[in-house]
Amino acid sequence: MEKLFSEFKGVTSAQWKEQIIKDLKGTDFSQLVSKSHNGFDINPFYTSEDLKEKKEPLFINSDWDICEHIMVADEKEANHRALKALQCGASGLSFFINKKINTSVLLKDISLNHIYSQFNISNDALHVLEDLKEFYGKVNEHDGKIKCFVNIDPLHLFSFFGEWHDDEAKDLTVLKKLQHIPVNVGLYEDAGASTVNELAIGLAHTNEYFNYLSEQNDLKNRSLHFSFSVAPDFFTEIAKFRAFRKLIALLQEQYKTNFPVHIHAQTTMADKSSMDIYNNMLRTTTEAMSAVIGGANSLCVLPYNEGFEKTTEFSSRIAINQQHILKDESYLNKVADISTGSYYIESITDSIAEKAWEQFKLIESKGGFIACLKNNFIQDFISQGANDLQNEFNEGKLVLVGVNKFQNKNEKIKPSENAKYTPAKKVVNPIRPIRLAYSLENAKTVTPS
Repeated sequence: MEKLFSEFKGVTSAQWKEQIIKDLKGTDFSQLVSKSHNGFDINPFYTSEDLKEKKEPLFINSDWDICEHIMVADEKEANHRALKALQCGASGLSFFINKKINTSVLLKDISLNHIYSQFNISNDALHVLEDLKEFYGKVNEHDGKIKCFVNIDPLHLFSFFGEWHDDEAKDLTVLKKLQHIPVNVGLYEDAGASTVNELAIGLAHTNEYFNYLSEQNDLKNRSLHFSFSVAPDFFTEIAKFRAFRKLIALLQEQYKTNFPVHIHAQTTMADKSSMDIYNNMLRTTTEAMSAVIGGANSLCVLPYNEGFEKTTEFSSRIAINQQHILKDESYLNKVADISTGSYYIESITDSIAEKAWEQFKLIESKGGFIACLKNNFIQDFISQGANDLQNEFNEGKLVLVGVNKFQNKNEKIKPSENAKYTPAKKVVNPIRPIRLAYSLENAKTVTPS
């Protein structure tokens, strides 16, 4: 049988461009080329000629764990929310613990053997490591994977609070108590960093731990757990996760390690608003799609009212069902790395990876992650990206429907607050998340577009 389309001749990139120029009738082709926030051009079309080599899938996982995000203030209340989430089909739990708790009360009737779980703790909750020693870091008997992580990331805490809990040397020693290396990269995206800078800083963050553990002769038998936030730039975010897998593999080559990598993703708060609040569900849906197409192993979709009002069973259920739709109705869990071979996504994956690696080397040339925090080099990178985003939002170039465009004239706007914390002994300028709509929500008057 003759191959389908064999009678049609191939069209080169030059021929496409020639036809486009002809159709433009005098308009300069360069006007169709846009510049990304990451410093490279976005072309109006891509072909196989844009791929430097044949592309293979970057990851083999097709499915992911649906997680519930739970701040643990009261153990019984958190346990109730966790059980409710599991009943609604969640397969993972993401706890945030910043004080001493009764771990057995928190986990009553929850079987950690059968779910993915992460416990994000501070120095005031180190007892959780001992409480979970039966599960933490153990290979799960049902699927052969490590499913329970206790994450304490001293560099993340240092970056966020601008100070050490005790001091640098003592804070870093907690790594020797861990069976994996936890890195929270999401803070940098939440604070406004460009994708390239986010990955470069995340690599430098990871490299600081690799260096420390190498010096302690303890860089062995580890796994890597990365936490990311997902921004609304759909294709760029897909490429971000794919690029990071390439970058972390390259970093591991330098240390001759081959640790398994778990990537956890959570939808960002940067583009969320209390104005026309149900639109947040649409934003988290596209962000969730980016994360799973990009290869996240687990994902938290934050409820649409998270951070604006008390999260309800309804808003939590909807957040979980958003992921069920992506699995059971959209079938995004059926194929691994479904963007493999996409001319556009592959091209920007390579561009992001190359630029992030160069930026990472620049950070290392200036002394590494901690040194660059102390001299504000990293904070300046992030501030520049945050200012660019805020200016685009203020000017209406970056649109949030219902917020800075097509506002609801009859809506009673709920003022919101930013969390405040003043370090007692600030060592570095803290890195804090941003929300683009914050000033608009708190304006005395809002003029609809």
